[in-house]
Amino acid sequence: MVRKRKKRIRQNQTIEQQKHIPWYKKVWVVAAATSALVSTILIQGPTMLQNARILPKEIKETSDQFQSWVKEDADWTGHWSSFPEGMVDMADLDLSDVDLEITIHATNGNIDGTIATKKICKSIPVFDFVLLRGKVNGNQAEVVAWDIIGGKKTDFASLTLVRDGYLMQVTPKEGMTSWFPTQARIARRPTDSKDPQPDTSYCAEEKKELYEQFIDKQKEHG
Repeated sequence: MVRKRKKRIRQNQTIEQQKHIPWYKKVWVVAAATSALVSTILIQGPTMLQNARILPKEIKETSDQFQSWVKEDADWTGHWSSFPEGMVDMADLDLSDVDLEITIHATNGNIDGTIATKKICKSIPVFDFVLLRGKVNGNQAEVVAWDIIGGKKTDFASLTLVRDGYLMQVTPKEGMTSWFPTQARIARRPTDSKDPQPDTSYCAEEKKELYEQFIDKQKEHG
């Protein structure tokens, strides 16, 4: 009982002391806290404000870069050839008279796709096209024609693609350059630019010839 009384007495004393704290001391505590906050803002304010400006700037730059990628990807993606079906002004485009077809899927500046020529058909008649990979840099792309041969990744040739709107200049640089025209001016087909597909019958004649040769040899060895 004595202990409980002492505890109550101490609590009452504490309450009474708080009641009798002068008003100016309470104001001083609040003022001190406010002063510390103001000092922090004054000292670190320029850095804080600078960081606040940098962050939106970085977000804008990232957004602009993303929007640029999206636009470039859309401009590159498509089926390209010297005879783009659905092109109404094809006669005025001065396209090359070549047997060259390219499909491109561009994503964030990276290119995947296919490339086909009749010389590729004659060299590798079991394929209708070989694969394409590369990178875009503005209106130009450096690409490699490649495929899987005997279970191994094989690079055949490197080429430079230069795009001008829906027109493209194709120039082989190294490797099996004889598979491709020395230089070709082709255009993008307007009808399937979002999901271009290669012609899976491009080498049909060459495959047929290869099959007939195989049958003839089988008959000879009858």
